[in-house]
Amino acid sequence: MKAAEAQAEVSDYWTRRAPAFDGVASHIAQAALWRDVLAAAFEAHGVKDVVDLGTGTGACALIAASLGHRVRACDGSEGMLAVARQAAAAAGLDVAFEPALIEEASFEPGSADIVTLRNVLWTLPDPMAALRKAHLLLRRGGVVFVSDGLWSIAPQYRSTYPETLAASLPRHDGLTEDEARTMLSEAGFGAARSWQHLFPASPYPGDVPMFVLTARKG
Repeated sequence: MKAAEAQAEVSDYWTRRAPAFDGVASHIAQAALWRDVLAAAFEAHGVKDVVDLGTGTGACALIAASLGHRVRACDGSEGMLAVARQAAAAAGLDVAFEPALIEEASFEPGSADIVTLRNVLWTLPDPMAALRKAHLLLRRGGVVFVSDGLWSIAPQYRSTYPETLAASLPRHDGLTEDEARTMLSEAGFGAARSWQHLFPASPYPGDVPMFVLTARKG
């Protein structure tokens, strides 16, 4: 399956799931914990420009806005963005949402202090392209925040795709912290720092091994 076709199917999948997605989402069930983790991992003093790539229903975008930052976000699924916009409006948060795939988002290079990618890399035909996009968007010294997990550990709880689509996604099974560190280095970032120790246990059912990493653009 070609990358463009795979990406279109991924977007359609999440649009179909969007109305019920937040009902079982970790960032809703453990909202306070996720807020504390992002607040610590951002290491931000004052208001920052944050870009949330593959925002979904707005997990990172809404937390960043609630922390007082200026936030822009994109996603290829109109259905997920509709939920995110509704959540932002309900919370009185100002987030600029853009309907766009990560590589096609119109954000200016060097316009962000922080870029977030939460549970995004596993679902992309080219996850390295997303990390390179994050590097491009960041100002010198800016921080990329990446969180994901080894979803194949608990298949009964995970989101999954039809077999042909799953086979076209190189990280469909998920990824480990070590793999993510290697990818961040290959994308041009400095040494990564882990933050998942701030969770008392995995925030996902099935005790899925997960990670939260930040790294800076040199």
